[in-house]
Amino acid sequence: MLKPWVFLPLLLFSFMGGNAVSAQKTVSLATTDWEPYVGRNLDAYGFVSEIIAEAFRRVGYEVQYAFMPPKRVMQQVEAGEDHAGYPAYYSDDRAERFYYSDPFADSAVGFYKRKDTEIPYKTLRDLAPFKIGVCLGFTYPREFNEADYLKKEVARNEVLNLRKLIEKRIGLFITDRAAAQAAISASVPEGKEVLEFMEPPLETRSLHLIFGKRKHHNEPLCGDFNAGLQMIIQDGTVENILKKHGITQ
Repeated sequence: MLKPWVFLPLLLFSFMGGNAVSAQKTVSLATTDWEPYVGRNLDAYGFVSEIIAEAFRRVGYEVQYAFMPPKRVMQQVEAGEDHAGYPAYYSDDRAERFYYSDPFADSAVGFYKRKDTEIPYKTLRDLAPFKIGVCLGFTYPREFNEADYLKKEVARNEVLNLRKLIEKRIGLFITDRAAAQAAISASVPEGKEVLEFMEPPLETRSLHLIFGKRKHHNEPLCGDFNAGLQMIIQDGTVENILKKHGITQ
């Protein structure tokens, strides 16, 4: 059953800024549909959303959500239109513009391929012959970003890339394993028989909240969240949330 604080309107809280946190103890969060981590149609908006909301609740805040495309999440938070955004990978470039929270989940990033395609893979250079699908607005492991010898083709989201892979319009798709599995189950069921994840992952990455550096209150707000997160890790609440959502980390 959803807890009362989960029932929040899906609005764009662009008016939340300035002294809103101190006056109302409310945090506006920009996010995107990225199941199974986050989704407006998921219980409690996904296990990551529930962890974040509970961490903030422990230190006296309630949260309000705004769903939007990934690239706009970054823009909203950097401009100060929302206090924080999630889920975000760490990158040195982003760390110059955002405060990063402590991690609250892990993400295994690697390559999906067709089962009927043999791809010997030891290093990224082995993948040079293949066109690789990427998602607009997502960030990827540094090793992959710096591999300018790879052929990378952008699509808007997971589902489009998975369909392109099924149709042999690309040879590989770099993605979060759990997110691709959720997209296949929800929107591309034919992918269960056709596609597979290449083990091992290229990288296992932590997920964070990001707070824009343009607002002076965001650094202590990030600290408050981290304090609440430690509380719910230590008392077993995070473990219970993961079990509730059927997540293995």
